[in-house]
Amino acid sequence: MNTPTKKFIVAGGALVVLVLVSCGLTGCKLPWSKGGNQGDSTVTNTSTAEIPGLVPDPGEEGKRTLAGIITNPKGVRDDIYNFILINHQDSEKTREVLFQYAKQMQGAMLDASSKELSMKHADEYEKVLECGVTLLGFDKYYQLRKNLKPLVLNTEARTMAYLQYDDQLGDGVFPDNNQGMSACNFDAASLLN
Repeated sequence: MNTPTKKFIVAGGALVVLVLVSCGLTGCKLPWSKGGNQGDSTVTNTSTAEIPGLVPDPGEEGKRTLAGIITNPKGVRDDIYNFILINHQDSEKTREVLFQYAKQMQGAMLDASSKELSMKHADEYEKVLECGVTLLGFDKYYQLRKNLKPLVLNTEARTMAYLQYDDQLGDGVFPDNNQGMSACNFDAASLLN
């Protein structure tokens, strides 16, 4: 099956891999690198030692498997968990939306070989989208997601798994959820900021 959509997806995946490899060789600044573009987030001058809840950095060991290392209470990869805590100290709502997004992406990659599970993860994605746009606004949610996605897909195996998941959705139909805050997997109304 050689459709224009599949060609676009493969080309996009190749571009992601190319950027990750070239940045690894040249040391370019990515959103998660020190001094990189953090988008809409506000990073304070707090040292990481002063940020409560951080878990040990998994380093290269965290890249050895598709699942990575998970020791934190949110159930997302530890590198992503720390990134969110460090870069989004100013908003609990932002952190929770990004944890929900990261968890959905993680599940989608791990279950990418199953069309049925991929469709379920696509439904979860629609909920994350509804939650994020409701709480943060369209522009801010998309910018935050755009900044986090390269970290989620930080290895070739993760990028390929994501492309496989995306390919599974080719003939799916996904209705709008229109659930507002009830699409969040956390109690959004109880969060102050």
